[in-house]
Amino acid sequence: MDWISTYPSSVGPTVEEDRFLVVFTGRPNAGKSSLIRALTGLRVAVGKRPGTTTRIKVYPVSKGLGIVDMPGYGVKVGAPRAWVERTKDAFLEFIEDNAGRIKAAVHVLSLPTFLEAEERLAKKGYINVDVEMVGFLQETLGVTPLVAANKVDKVSEEEAALNLEALRDRLESHLKRSVEHHLFPVSARTGQGVGPLKEALVKKLREAGYRGPLSPRR
Repeated sequence: MDWISTYPSSVGPTVEEDRFLVVFTGRPNAGKSSLIRALTGLRVAVGKRPGTTTRIKVYPVSKGLGIVDMPGYGVKVGAPRAWVERTKDAFLEFIEDNAGRIKAAVHVLSLPTFLEAEERLAKKGYINVDVEMVGFLQETLGVTPLVAANKVDKVSEEEAALNLEALRDRLESHLKRSVEHHLFPVSARTGQGVGPLKEALVKKLREAGYRGPLSPRR
């Protein structure tokens, strides 16, 4: 698939050779790439404009693990509809083709806007894209994704709590299970909450049989 890039391209395993994969998903501008940096120390390209990640990028951490930065899922402002559809198809194809090797998934979303978007969509009878994606990942991979509610530093504690409660309720209603140990309020910018999320991710990888590092050796 020509939508896949491996970094660095000159060294390390390719996507076909990595034994385990961890995918990071989310809408454009959710902060996936920034969170990967915060969690792993990988030199992931980060931009201020939504949709900096436009390809499926695989970053080899070791011979046994690849970190996958997926392009933003959903509408990107200013992008042609055909491009959005091709991105969506490549996204779904990658997840489905590699489901057996994806041992953990981290879905990243923007916490400050969740409640407002959820209420607006509910009035129209639509399901939130973030909630839908978490459900798709759980069904396809057979594991419940870790959900990183990013940008918690952008709102007050009260607003963060309201958005987090709405997110938790919506996820549990859709997934038909508790997300108590799968939902993490974080800030990729300040590092707030990144530690507990990293511990949960490492635990999932250990349970899958991976014993190597989560960060590349320098």
